Amino acid sequence: MITPLEIENYCVHHSKKSDSIFQELAERTLQFAPQVSHMQVGPLEGALLSIITKMISAKRVLEFGTFTGCSSLHFLGALPANGSITTLDRDPKAVSIAREFWDKTGNSNRVESLLGDAKASVQKLLSEISAGTRPHYDLAFIDADKGGYEEYFEASLKLVRTGGVVLVDNLLWEGAVLNPKEKSDFTIHTFNEKRKTDPRVEMVLLPVRDGISICRVLDH
Repeated sequence: MITPLEIENYCVHHSKKSDSIFQELAERTLQFAPQVSHMQVGPLEGALLSIITKMISAKRVLEFGTFTGCSSLHFLGALPANGSITTLDRDPKAVSIAREFWDKTGNSNRVESLLGDAKASVQKLLSEISAGTRPHYDLAFIDADKGGYEEYFEASLKLVRTGGVVLVDNLLWEGAVLNPKEKSDFTIHTFNEKRKTDPRVEMVLLPVRDGISICRVLDH
């Protein structure tokens, strides 16, 4: 997290309060994976995901990286009754927790969970959109393995409609993008450098949590 904790807490306190189910999920995730429980989106970022979903009147969301389902719950809470989310992940144990909480909210029937290699799942989605058997998505959220960000982003531009939004998480990489040293630092920094001049999107990078970009898909 880039923002000082006191400022983060102040922002959370002065934003819409999260439902109690998110605290329950945070505790369940901490029990399941204490070393990586921080991978969940926090309440502030979750509120941002929710309000963007509502602002663009999204009905179909694509998520790269399910983990235990925190971000998907935020999307589900923001989507209309006829809205749905497709979420991709390779970890069945983490997704089983997500499914448990989708069930708690009565929304599991609106979730398409594709388990396995995300790149293979993407090819399936692209083929179906190309064949006209699946509509384009309104919004995509990329929060998965960082080495796959470039490929996931390129796929999102084909999967998301013109005027839709692609959100990309962890783009400040705990500040390492300022002075890259490790391979992952350079991967994220290079991704950011490419996006700032990418003519296919209109992008803003925000210092929320660990950095999130909002990319509006232009006609291309």
